[in-house]
Amino acid sequence: MDLNTLTRLFDGLDSYIIAVDSEFNIKFANGRVSLISGRHPDEMLNRKCYSVIHGYNKPCKNCPIAENKDFTGTKVIIKDIVTYKGDRMFARSAFTRISDDLYVSSFIDITDIEKERLELTHSSKESKANNFRLAHERNIRDNEITFLEKAIDNMAQGIMIVDDSYNIKTINKMLKETSQLGKKDFENIKCYNVYGFDEPCKDCPFKTNNSKALRQMHDKHMTIMFSKFDKFIVESLRDTTREIKLIDDIRESQEEIKEKQRQMSIMNTDLLRMNEKLKTVQALIEDELKQVGHIQESLLPENLPQVSGYDFGATYIPAEQAGGDYYDCIQMSNNYWGFVVADVSGHGTPAAVIMAITRAIMRSYTFDVISASDALTMVNDILCDNIHTKDFVTMFYAVLNTNNGMFNLASAGHNPVLFFDSSEFIVKKITASGMFLGTFEGLNFEEKKWHIEEGDIFFMYTDGLVEAMNSQREQYGYDRLVSKLMMFSDYPAERLIKEVMEDVRDFTAGAPFEDDITILVIKRNKKEKEIENK
Repeated sequence: MDLNTLTRLFDGLDSYIIAVDSEFNIKFANGRVSLISGRHPDEMLNRKCYSVIHGYNKPCKNCPIAENKDFTGTKVIIKDIVTYKGDRMFARSAFTRISDDLYVSSFIDITDIEKERLELTHSSKESKANNFRLAHERNIRDNEITFLEKAIDNMAQGIMIVDDSYNIKTINKMLKETSQLGKKDFENIKCYNVYGFDEPCKDCPFKTNNSKALRQMHDKHMTIMFSKFDKFIVESLRDTTREIKLIDDIRESQEEIKEKQRQMSIMNTDLLRMNEKLKTVQALIEDELKQVGHIQESLLPENLPQVSGYDFGATYIPAEQAGGDYYDCIQMSNNYWGFVVADVSGHGTPAAVIMAITRAIMRSYTFDVISASDALTMVNDILCDNIHTKDFVTMFYAVLNTNNGMFNLASAGHNPVLFFDSSEFIVKKITASGMFLGTFEGLNFEEKKWHIEEGDIFFMYTDGLVEAMNSQREQYGYDRLVSKLMMFSDYPAERLIKEVMEDVRDFTAGAPFEDDITILVIKRNKKEKEIENK
């Protein structure tokens, strides 16, 4: 479990939370701190807190850490903060020293309370303000004690925090139930006892550099993500029994198909004598390919997202009975959605199998990973462990925050996204650097941010669309696609796709498509009043 995951755990809190070391370097920040600094939590790590939060070049005057690094307990101060937008904010900050070299500060926004206090002119209002502040102070003290346990205890996945002596500091309800240790006092057992061991695990992050591991807990397969934080480790467990079984089933199916193809090769050497049998076997294979195609279609989203203010459309047209294209819409927490368009090299059954593996990995391992580049890195490493052919996958992955229309984008050697900017009435190409997936381990992918405004269109596709050919071997091309995207920009997403595909079919004049075609459209709707005025 990395810092990005920790940040998402506490994004729902009303507090602005940071953790710093004795040199004032930020070691953790939740998402709300971005409202003050204007920076993503990842961009704040290992930077000076007084520089990121306040824009100072030295520690704050009333900083408890600067005054006494050896203080104990909790110290509360009032901070006067100017956010990156220039807004003045008053915050009540509680500093707590949790280890020799780690301090946690939680901010509560009391700007409205401070303004009210300054505006009050007589004693009755002053007394009311004091009572209100006292209530907030009590809430701060209560939150400092319980917010971590409550947040972790309500999570759907298992969470355990342990120290370097293997003592359990925090364990949530889900993991207690999964361990089936009954009503044991978890303060008196070690972390490895939870997994059924009598001694530290061989792949323990305190001993190795492992960031993940697998555990068999009773009849469940658990995937563990480790995140080392000072002298503590956060262990996050997800039940991946179904996902692992699916991958195993796909591998088994792939081996069965390879064996059938090998038998077909042997039978071809005796074609004249075995012609009738070959036809029978070929018919069976065709039927299986159809089944593979049906299975592949069933893996595509049954329904597109229903999100207020957005319109979605998609289509998938395989060149053969089974293809290697793939799209998906992955719902995450906090109104985030992941949108995938991918293209497996080759066609037919092998490409369909790799596509199914890719889908299983995306849904199993990248849930709630809002960093598109981190998600592609994770998928690439897993694919490299599971694909042992020369095939590879190109992919464009976009994570959308539907609350504000902000995309996190990353590409693994895929076609650029076409973005229709309604304010400028122009189509722009969006891309990011990155190699294709499934061949080279340890790759990094560039990540970009992009905002979608009302009336804008985010058009994702595979190269089978622009490379569709007519009888003169001319390609459909980008220019013609851009023209149609501008022409039909006011249409709903599904209608837009329909018009584009009708134009492609007119261009090819009935010639069969040589490659799969996949389109996924994300459109941000205009407000009803603007539409009525037009």
